[in-house]
Amino acid sequence: MSRKTFFIQLGVLTAVVATLLCLLLQTPTFKGYQLVSWISLAAFVLLSIGMYAFGKSAAQHENKNLFTNVVMGFTMIKLFLTIAVVLGYNEIMQPDNKAFIIPFFGIYLIYTVYETWFMMRLGKLNKVS
Repeated sequence: MSRKTFFIQLGVLTAVVATLLCLLLQTPTFKGYQLVSWISLAAFVLLSIGMYAFGKSAAQHENKNLFTNVVMGFTMIKLFLTIAVVLGYNEIMQPDNKAFIIPFFGIYLIYTVYETWFMMRLGKLNKVS
Protein backbone atom coordinates (compact mmCIF):
# COMPACT_ATOMS: atom_id res chain seq x y z
CA MET A 1 0.00 0.00 0.00
CA SER A 2 1.48 3.30 -1.05
CA ARG A 3 1.63 6.33 1.21
CA LYS A 4 -0.72 8.21 -1.15
CA THR A 5 -3.30 5.40 -1.08
CA PHE A 6 -3.13 5.20 2.70
CA PHE A 7 -3.69 8.93 3.18
CA ILE A 8 -6.55 9.04 0.66
CA GLN A 9 -8.27 6.14 2.40
CA LEU A 10 -7.63 7.63 5.83
CA GLY A 11 -8.97 10.99 4.66
CA VAL A 12 -12.16 9.47 3.26
CA LEU A 13 -12.68 7.37 6.39
CA THR A 14 -12.10 10.38 8.64
CA ALA A 15 -14.52 12.52 6.61
CA VAL A 16 -17.22 9.85 6.93
CA VAL A 17 -16.59 9.41 10.67
CA ALA A 18 -16.55 13.21 11.22
CA THR A 19 -19.88 13.53 9.39
CA LEU A 20 -21.43 10.76 11.48
CA LEU A 21 -19.96 12.31 14.62
CA CYS A 22 -21.46 15.71 13.74
CA LEU A 23 -24.88 14.10 13.36
CA LEU A 24 -24.54 12.11 16.58
CA LEU A 25 -23.38 15.12 18.59
CA GLN A 26 -26.51 17.04 17.62
CA THR A 27 -28.65 14.74 19.73
CA PRO A 28 -29.36 15.86 23.30
CA THR A 29 -27.78 12.74 24.80
CA PHE A 30 -24.37 13.38 23.22
CA LYS A 31 -24.31 17.18 22.90
CA GLY A 32 -22.17 17.59 26.01
CA TYR A 33 -19.47 15.21 24.82
CA GLN A 34 -18.18 17.09 21.81
CA LEU A 35 -14.70 17.78 23.19
CA VAL A 36 -13.88 14.18 24.11
CA SER A 37 -15.35 12.94 20.81
CA TRP A 38 -13.29 15.28 18.60
CA ILE A 39 -10.12 14.68 20.61
CA SER A 40 -10.72 10.93 20.28
CA LEU A 41 -11.10 11.23 16.52
CA ALA A 42 -7.86 13.19 16.23
CA ALA A 43 -6.02 10.74 18.48
CA PHE A 44 -7.12 7.69 16.50
CA VAL A 45 -6.17 9.36 13.22
CA LEU A 46 -2.70 10.11 14.62
CA LEU A 47 -2.36 6.55 15.93
CA SER A 48 -3.29 5.21 12.49
CA ILE A 49 -0.65 7.38 10.85
CA GLY A 50 1.96 6.20 13.34
CA MET A 51 0.94 2.60 12.92
CA TYR A 52 1.20 2.90 9.13
CA ALA A 53 4.62 4.55 9.25
CA PHE A 54 6.12 2.03 11.66
CA GLY A 55 4.29 -0.89 10.06
CA LYS A 56 5.46 -0.10 6.54
CA SER A 57 9.03 0.27 7.72
CA ALA A 58 8.85 -2.97 9.70
CA ALA A 59 7.24 -4.88 6.81
CA GLN A 60 10.19 -4.02 4.60
CA HIS A 61 12.81 -4.81 7.24
CA GLU A 62 14.91 -7.95 6.96
CA ASN A 63 13.93 -9.00 10.49
CA LYS A 64 10.60 -10.76 9.87
CA ASN A 65 9.61 -10.57 13.55
CA LEU A 66 9.78 -6.79 13.62
CA PHE A 67 6.41 -6.39 11.89
CA THR A 68 4.68 -8.59 14.46
CA ASN A 69 6.34 -6.64 17.27
CA VAL A 70 5.13 -3.34 15.80
CA VAL A 71 1.56 -4.63 15.50
CA MET A 72 1.55 -5.99 19.04
CA GLY A 73 3.21 -2.86 20.42
CA PHE A 74 0.69 -0.51 18.85
CA THR A 75 -2.17 -2.74 19.99
CA MET A 76 -0.95 -2.54 23.59
CA ILE A 77 -0.34 1.22 23.40
CA LYS A 78 -3.81 1.76 21.96
CA LEU A 79 -5.41 -0.45 24.61
CA PHE A 80 -3.70 1.36 27.50
CA LEU A 81 -4.41 4.80 26.03
CA THR A 82 -8.06 3.86 25.58
CA ILE A 83 -8.38 2.75 29.19
CA ALA A 84 -6.55 5.87 30.40
CA VAL A 85 -8.77 8.21 28.37
CA VAL A 86 -12.03 6.60 29.48
CA LEU A 87 -11.06 6.41 33.15
CA GLY A 88 -9.38 9.83 33.10
CA TYR A 89 -12.31 11.56 31.43
CA ASN A 90 -14.75 9.90 33.81
CA GLU A 91 -12.68 10.93 36.84
CA ILE A 92 -11.87 14.49 35.78
CA MET A 93 -15.13 15.52 34.08
CA GLN A 94 -17.48 13.38 36.19
CA PRO A 95 -20.18 13.23 33.50
CA ASP A 96 -23.83 12.85 34.44
CA ASN A 97 -24.06 9.62 32.48
CA LYS A 98 -21.72 7.29 30.65
CA ALA A 99 -22.98 8.17 27.15
CA PHE A 100 -19.56 9.64 26.23
CA ILE A 101 -18.34 6.05 25.87
CA ILE A 102 -20.58 5.41 22.84
CA PRO A 103 -18.95 7.87 20.41
CA PHE A 104 -15.51 7.11 21.84
CA PHE A 105 -15.78 3.36 21.34
CA GLY A 106 -17.53 3.83 18.01
CA ILE A 107 -14.48 5.75 16.78
CA TYR A 108 -12.20 3.17 18.42
CA LEU A 109 -13.96 0.30 16.65
CA ILE A 110 -13.98 1.96 13.22
CA TYR A 111 -10.29 2.83 13.33
CA THR A 112 -9.35 -0.56 14.77
CA VAL A 113 -11.05 -2.29 11.84
CA TYR A 114 -9.32 0.05 9.40
CA GLU A 115 -5.92 -0.44 11.05
CA THR A 116 -6.34 -4.21 11.00
CA TRP A 117 -7.17 -4.08 7.30
CA PHE A 118 -4.25 -1.91 6.25
CA MET A 119 -1.79 -3.73 8.50
CA MET A 120 -2.82 -7.02 6.87
CA ARG A 121 -2.04 -5.45 3.51
CA LEU A 122 1.30 -4.18 4.79
CA GLY A 123 2.04 -7.61 6.24
CA LYS A 124 1.88 -9.07 2.74
CA LEU A 125 4.96 -6.98 1.92
CA ASN A 126 6.74 -9.01 4.59
CA LYS A 127 5.89 -12.29 2.84
CA VAL A 128 7.09 -11.10 -0.58
CA SER A 129 10.48 -9.85 0.64
